[in-house]
Amino acid sequence: MKRAALAVLMVTLGTLGQGHASERFRFPVEDRVADTTKGLVWMRCSLGQAFRDGRCQGEAERLPLSGAEAHVDAFSTADCPWRLPRFFELRSLMQASDAEGMAIDGRAFPDTPSGWYWNQVSAGGHSQQDCFVDFGGQGRTRCNMAGQFLVRPVMDASAASPACLAR
Repeated sequence: MKRAALAVLMVTLGTLGQGHASERFRFPVEDRVADTTKGLVWMRCSLGQAFRDGRCQGEAERLPLSGAEAHVDAFSTADCPWRLPRFFELRSLMQASDAEGMAIDGRAFPDTPSGWYWNQVSAGGHSQQDCFVDFGGQGRTRCNMAGQFLVRPVMDASAASPACLAR
């Protein structure tokens, strides 16, 4: 009887945290974040920053769309096919604001700057560069803007080679 009760308790405790942000993200390589719910691998830092000593160091670059695409294309390889995220993928990273006033998981994506982020494709019928995500404050989305924005590259986990995830 005690074993059965213990088994039920273990199953219950094991399911309580499912979907929590800290369980959603895994770190196959220190500068990458595997999103287990979406099947994606994200760059941990915004383009222009480098992951060192548990932090994203340096200044994130703000680029026009053509510059963002060119930068991502330049470091994308057959093993690591980086790309700009789709709007819904980027928006899926938004969560309740943390102590630093950022609406993104600060453990998975430390030192994320406040500002608009580029995405790859349309949302709700808008053209490809029309909708953006900002993780500052409570997080927000907006459409129909132009300018120089931040970049957080992503790749489909199924397209990444084992070498890309075990560097």
